[in-house]
Amino acid sequence: MKLIPRQFQVLAQGAPVLRLVDLIGAPIVGCTQPPTPATVPCTLVVSPLPGSTSLTVSIGGIPALIATAKGITNGVPPGVVTVISPGQVAVQA
Repeated sequence: MKLIPRQFQVLAQGAPVLRLVDLIGAPIVGCTQPPTPATVPCTLVVSPLPGSTSLTVSIGGIPALIATAKGITNGVPPGVVTVISPGQVAVQA
């Protein structure tokens, strides 16, 4: 899964900073949870886990995601998506 930014005004290391709205509703391709009578594969992120956004940085009034962001999927049972490579290592303001 690759998150797609919806804003391009605020950059970190030349790339748009991701916000909470970029995580919620993000499509998941290649969910590893197979469909069975008791399970449903995940197709999108439905909510963030606590601690996924900055407490001090917002862009357009929407919290910025941090490098350790995690989200809950719509699969049954729900799964968790985790950032593997944030693409940026530091932000200075």
